[in-house]
Amino acid sequence: MTRLSSASSVPARRPAAAAGHPRDARLAALLVLSGLLIGAVPAQALKIATWNLVVYPNSILASRQPNLRTAIAAMDPDVIALQELKSAAGRDSFLNNVLNVAQPGQWAATPFFLSCESAVFYKPARVVMVFSGSPISTGGPRDVLGVLIRPVGYSAKSAQIRLYSIHFKAGTDYVAERESECASLRTTLNAATSAVTPNFLILGDTNFYGDDEGGYLRLTESQSDNDGRTFDTLNLPGTWNQSGYSSYHTQSTCSSGCPTDWSTGGLDDRFDLILHSASLADGEGLDQVPGGYVAYGNDGLHYNSSVNAGGYNYAVGMTVANALYWCSDHLPVVATLQVPARVSAASQLAFGRVIVGATAEQTLTVADGAVAPADELDYSFTAPGGFSAPAGSFTAATGAAGNAHTISMSTAAVGAASGTLTVACDDPDSTAKAVQLSGTVLAHASASLDSLVVTTGMGLDFGTLAGDSTVDLPVRVHNANWTSLQARLEVTGGEISGGDGHFSIVGGFAAAELAGVGHTYDVRFDAAGATADSTYEATLVLSGSDEALPGSAAASDLTVTLSARTAAADTGVPPGLPERIAFLPPSPNPFHGSTLLRFDLPADANVSLELFDLSGRRVATLVQGPQSAGRHMVRWSPAVGGQGLQAGLYFASFRSGGYGQTRRIVLVP
Repeated sequence: MTRLSSASSVPARRPAAAAGHPRDARLAALLVLSGLLIGAVPAQALKIATWNLVVYPNSILASRQPNLRTAIAAMDPDVIALQELKSAAGRDSFLNNVLNVAQPGQWAATPFFLSCESAVFYKPARVVMVFSGSPISTGGPRDVLGVLIRPVGYSAKSAQIRLYSIHFKAGTDYVAERESECASLRTTLNAATSAVTPNFLILGDTNFYGDDEGGYLRLTESQSDNDGRTFDTLNLPGTWNQSGYSSYHTQSTCSSGCPTDWSTGGLDDRFDLILHSASLADGEGLDQVPGGYVAYGNDGLHYNSSVNAGGYNYAVGMTVANALYWCSDHLPVVATLQVPARVSAASQLAFGRVIVGATAEQTLTVADGAVAPADELDYSFTAPGGFSAPAGSFTAATGAAGNAHTISMSTAAVGAASGTLTVACDDPDSTAKAVQLSGTVLAHASASLDSLVVTTGMGLDFGTLAGDSTVDLPVRVHNANWTSLQARLEVTGGEISGGDGHFSIVGGFAAAELAGVGHTYDVRFDAAGATADSTYEATLVLSGSDEALPGSAAASDLTVTLSARTAAADTGVPPGLPERIAFLPPSPNPFHGSTLLRFDLPADANVSLELFDLSGRRVATLVQGPQSAGRHMVRWSPAVGGQGLQAGLYFASFRSGGYGQTRRIVLVP
């Protein structure tokens, strides 16, 4: 552009040489307050810049490019819109000889449109170019270049940004023409917003002299359609060419003796602007970062002088300030945007197996996974039936560890539970984050001496034994009626009291965990040392509990009354004969391959031992006819005619004289 305003010169200024000089302290304080010290700009989320390069490329290209590389490396934008690009070759030159040399392999560019004299350059690792551009006519000497971008990692329209690279007609004689251009652009903006995204930036060389210019007013005023209304982050009233606005001027980098095509007069005009939509300043989602808007390289101390005058620049240092002096007679303008929130939470919570009545809780940590600076994550929960989550709204800050929430599962009823917990949030790509919940509530274990009916007590009679004999009888422990919705039974103790030490558990007690298959403890009576013609009694107590799960409780004790007699020395009773007839419990039961059926006869007798299925059909006859006195054992392997029986419930029927007893037997697969 051609600079038409005049500018006075001021003496070169230098910082005090000695550290701690009062003037140095004043400058530092000023720079801290104005946010212009190096490093004072917030950490980068999405850094968007605009820069009028002034006739690029031109005759001093060879000397400009090293300085451009220095400035780009220091500024480190993610997106930059350039004005006054004069050719596609110029676009390629800047891409290949400046950007990808300063930051190798990081940059790409939109197509070049001669009518716009502009192109947008971007880092594909940081930005997706959704739409690579088209010219928008405003009736001025240059068209507006419009492109559409979004941050990498986002896909929602609310995370996209329309960029409009502008360069309006320059000079105080063309105020009306600029107003006409801006009125046309405002009409385009009003119509375009609802079709794409509400987020947009107008960035470039406006050639505005103050906030009273018609063009500025057309872009920023309230109209009947405010979809395309823009806002000025700085909102500086009046004419901008004044010392009070010295921190925001972008032209000229050179006061006198400037390179070819440069204007003169030093920094005193705020021509280069980035105007934003209302959606980029509402505190939510994609938004401008406070303090992130700067005229890059302007430390506020070079009004009407070169950007490197006096040998100091407190915004960027002298290396970059010298480079900016030789790059262009405009300074870049940079706006930093925060990215939208990103919900971070587990996709599933498994409560596992718990026992009815237990407290079943899991911790769900919800965090904002966006890279700072970013919008905070606002969220709430909706829990499915059978589960509960905290009520209310919550906020997670970017970069924080996240909020830990207790999610609960109801354990009032036995059964499998599942559902989807919804985290409703302002992550534009995941407004309803789904967390799959699952768990199983088990019934308590059921300790029993019978596999089908809960039996917690029984008697075990060893009969009459000679003084030098031992007898082992089985005690079968079950988790009665076990299903997959029932806790396993942990048998944790077995203790015999009484009997003068003649009763014992063979091999000692060993803990067992029972599900659908019982466990046998062999109990022994040893008559050695016992008094003849005596009765011995003892009690076996087997204790246990639910398996070690939330809600575990002690199971009912199982009590077995043990009894045995010793024969008198002169009774004439054959040693070891039982005193009474008995049909003992089958063992094992339930069983898979075979089971042992036992009966006692104190005298010779006729015996019938038969097996029946549930329908009453006889499936086996094991004993039929006279049997001698004594203890008898019959092993049954369930087969009929060589064909195996189906798993299920069977009945063993024992008959001898007037004595009869039926016992249930369970055949498992």
